[in-house]
Amino acid sequence: MNAALNLADEPDFERRDGDRNIAVLRVGRLQTDTGDQLCVVRNISPGGLMFECLHPPEVGAEVMVEWRTDKQMPGIVRWSKEGAAGIQFPQSVDIERILKEERSTLLRVRPRQPRFVRGGTVRLIGEGEPVVGHIVDISVGGLSCRTDQPVRKGVPIAAVLNGVAATNAEIRWIRGDAVGVRFEKPLPWRAFQLWLDQAPRG
Repeated sequence: MNAALNLADEPDFERRDGDRNIAVLRVGRLQTDTGDQLCVVRNISPGGLMFECLHPPEVGAEVMVEWRTDKQMPGIVRWSKEGAAGIQFPQSVDIERILKEERSTLLRVRPRQPRFVRGGTVRLIGEGEPVVGHIVDISVGGLSCRTDQPVRKGVPIAAVLNGVAATNAEIRWIRGDAVGVRFEKPLPWRAFQLWLDQAPRG
């Protein structure tokens, strides 16, 4: 996939006067009328954005791209091919302001990545015997689950998802039988999407 591909490269996408493409790299959640999936936003302009995904939506579909829990951007698909698509916003947006707000938010608090509500299990391997967690929701950077056995906050572990392999992680919070796990590194997005495709929806 050519990371330099942008909306201007697509003849079917009508650019608005003054649009300027800004290269970004944001893992997001693409919502359509058939469900949700992972996407990677590659560039954005006041008039629209381009993203990669494993299951591109059809031209003309109304979609919502969420790249953070406080950034949800609706649009209409104007082109779709080869694992990528471009959407047009219903009205022009101030991209410079949005990116500036994102940078200032990063200085104060870690923004929450889009979460996917899925079922399934994860094995938490650390002290003693592995603990099985029943997943509540999950993102490329972490998950929350319910466990039948106690775990300790702050303990380094390995989190094992079938089909995605193991990743180093840490127990970040505990609330009753609910546990928050943060991955040391984001999950590979394509492998993660294949896992999402197989996991039961919550």
